[in-house]
Amino acid sequence: MPLKSFYPNSPDIIITENQPLKQFSTLGTGGTAEYFAQPETISQLQELIISARNMPVYVIGGGSNIIIPDGLIHGLAISTRRLDAVSWQNESSAEIESGHNLSHLVKILREKNIGGLEFSAGIPGTIGGAVSGNAGAGGRGICEFIECVKAVDISGRLVTLRRGEFDYGYRMCSISGVIIASVIMSFTDCPAWNESLYSDFMSRRKSQPLRFRSAGCTFKNPPGNSAGKLLDECGCKGLTFGGASVSDMHANFIINSGHATSSDVLGLAEKCAHRVYECTGIKLELEIKTLSPCFSV
Repeated sequence: MPLKSFYPNSPDIIITENQPLKQFSTLGTGGTAEYFAQPETISQLQELIISARNMPVYVIGGGSNIIIPDGLIHGLAISTRRLDAVSWQNESSAEIESGHNLSHLVKILREKNIGGLEFSAGIPGTIGGAVSGNAGAGGRGICEFIECVKAVDISGRLVTLRRGEFDYGYRMCSISGVIIASVIMSFTDCPAWNESLYSDFMSRRKSQPLRFRSAGCTFKNPPGNSAGKLLDECGCKGLTFGGASVSDMHANFIINSGHATSSDVLGLAEKCAHRVYECTGIKLELEIKTLSPCFSV
């Protein structure tokens, strides 16, 4: 039975069957979703969860930092890209929907002369994805600025998680089992925008293979070390696996040469991690995540 028949009272929600997901991934790999939707409001997101019934539900934001599995992905895949509203509550705090582009938020803060997120310069993806992985650089992370998170739970109910009700650290946030709908961010204690700091973080991006399709940094930095440096010193630059290769510019980036599969990328990552462990005894941990269900409803 088509999923569309599950919610006859929601004609504005469009369901696509057998939707290729490559185009929703910065890596450009991945299979086909059995069902796919792009809600435009949080209430539509809630309706989708209520209507999905006994299906696995997947969420794709900006498509960076994830690997979408090859083949048929059973269940409902949701793109949050159209949930992109920003509502300023006062001069220094705003409610931002999960699909809003992080780079666009940085642009807004720059224009408003509000500092704090300079370290986010050039980081791809959406606010929801950035919060779920506490995206950041230079020892900083976006979760530092989160006052509360509004999320949709397995029943379709909108729940609120306030600061202190979830933990975060280096590239991690404990929020799970829900779909982030929006966040309230506060910049009350932040200084004015620091253009020099922003330019410094932007210049760091020049060492990354931005012209090629990738999922971003492949591995987390081990404590007190650099994953890119370890991979480089262990001779991983230029290694290939199927259609995937390690960038010659930055060893912590696996790029899609144009015909890679997700299995190729994961195979190459395993090959690189094994080489670093053999050379140094250090176990690298993946930073990129394989798309998995938020929950089965």
